[in-house]
Amino acid sequence: MKNLVSVEILGREYTVKSDEGEERVKKIAEYVNEKLKRISEGTKTVSTLNVAILAAMEIANEYFEALEGHSSLTQKVEKMEVKSGRLIEMINSKIH
Repeated sequence: MKNLVSVEILGREYTVKSDEGEERVKKIAEYVNEKLKRISEGTKTVSTLNVAILAAMEIANEYFEALEGHSSLTQKVEKMEVKSGRLIEMINSKIH
């Protein structure tokens, strides 16, 4: 069921239709708003489009870093599973 949630980004109100809960939508909007504000305050550009593009690039970079971190963690877990399996085999061979 789609929820309608009002959020404010850069002083403008938007109504978002989402399957997510209201709190999550507001949390995401707050995150985006903070990124946009920080970038607009830190750059000389006054173009909202340019600020939005820079924010999107920064958010995309964070997303890719999270994916890479997840991939690295998954590889470590897989290696640990292999090592654990070997240890179990060694223990079982000594018991039986």
